[in-house]
Amino acid sequence: MNAERNDTDRQLTFRELISRLTSYFLHIWSKKWKIILGAVVFTVILTLYNVVKRPSYTARTTFVLENSSSMGGLGQFSSLASLAGVSLNGLSEGSVLFQIDNIQELYRSRRMIEETLLKPSNQSGFPLLIDFFAEVSDLKDRWVDRMSNDDLNFAKPREQFSRTQDSVLMVLTEMIQENHLMVSKPSRKLSVLAVSFSHKDEALAKDFNENLVETVNDFYIRTNTKKARESLSLLQHQTDSVKKVLDAALLELAKETERIPNANKLLVTTKVPIQKLNIDVQTSGVVYAEMVKNLEIAKTSLRNTTPLIQIIDYPILPLEDNTWSYFKIGVLGALLGGIFVVFYFTMIYIYSKAMVD
Repeated sequence: MNAERNDTDRQLTFRELISRLTSYFLHIWSKKWKIILGAVVFTVILTLYNVVKRPSYTARTTFVLENSSSMGGLGQFSSLASLAGVSLNGLSEGSVLFQIDNIQELYRSRRMIEETLLKPSNQSGFPLLIDFFAEVSDLKDRWVDRMSNDDLNFAKPREQFSRTQDSVLMVLTEMIQENHLMVSKPSRKLSVLAVSFSHKDEALAKDFNENLVETVNDFYIRTNTKKARESLSLLQHQTDSVKKVLDAALLELAKETERIPNANKLLVTTKVPIQKLNIDVQTSGVVYAEMVKNLEIAKTSLRNTTPLIQIIDYPILPLEDNTWSYFKIGVLGALLGGIFVVFYFTMIYIYSKAMVD
C-alpha cells in the first residue's frame, strides 16, 4: 500500500513539473512581441553607441627574429689575434641578453618609449612625436597653461631637459604603457613578436608604431653586436699598425740596398744590416698576412652575429578600428536584448507564482 502511494505521489509530482514548465513557456510565448521589441530596442542602443563613440585605431607590426651567431673554426686563427688583445671567440658568441621574451619588456621600457617620443614626426606642424601626441591627446592646452616656453621645447638635447620635462616624459610613458601599447607573442613556439599601438588618432597610431619598432630594433642590433664590433675595430687597428711596420721595414731595406749598391762579397759584415732587414720584412709579412686573414674572419663573424629582423606585417592605412559591423551589432543586440527581456519576464513569473502559492 505504501509503495503504491509513493508511486502515485511521484507520478503526480512529475505531472506537476510538466504542467509548470508548460505554463512557463506559454507565458513566455505570450510575451513574444515584447521580447522582440526589447531585442530591437537593445540593438538600436548598441547602434547609437557604436556611432557616437570615438573609434580607436590600432597600428600593428609583426616580425620574426632570428639570431644566427654560431660560427665554428675560429680557434686555429685566434693565436695572433690573442697576442694583439683580441678574442675571436668573442666574435662568435651569441648574446643571450635580449632573447625574444626579453624584447617584449624592451619595447615597454621607459628609455625606448622616451626615445620614440623625441623622434621627428611625419606630420606637418609637429616637429616631434611628443608634440603630436600631446596635441591629439588634448594635453597641449594644459601644458601651455602650466609650463614655460623653454619647458615646451623638447627639441633640445636630452641631457639639457629640466625637471618639469622629465616629469612630463615620465607621465606620458606611463600613459602609453598602460593605455596604448601592447606587445605580445602570438605563438610560444615561434620567434614572432607583435607590437600594437592604439589611439583615437589614426595618423599618430601608425607614426608611433613605426618609430617605436625602428627605435627598439636598431637598439637591439647595436647592443647584440657591440662586442663583435668593438673586437673588429681593435683588430682593424692592429692590422693597420702591422701594415705600417711592414711598409717601414720595406723602405729601410730599399735604402740599405741603395747605400751600398756594389758591395764587396768578401766583406761579410756589410751583409748583416740587409739580412736583419730581410728578417724584419719576412716576419712582418707573415704577421700581416695572418692579421688580414683574421680580419676577414672577424668581418664574417660580425655579419653572422647581426640578428635578422624580418618584418612580416606593418601598419597600412586605413588602420583597424574598434567599431563593430552592423551584422555584429544586429546579432549581439538581438541576442543580448532577447535574453535580458526573457530574464525579466521569468523573474516576474516566478515572483507571481511564489505569491500565489
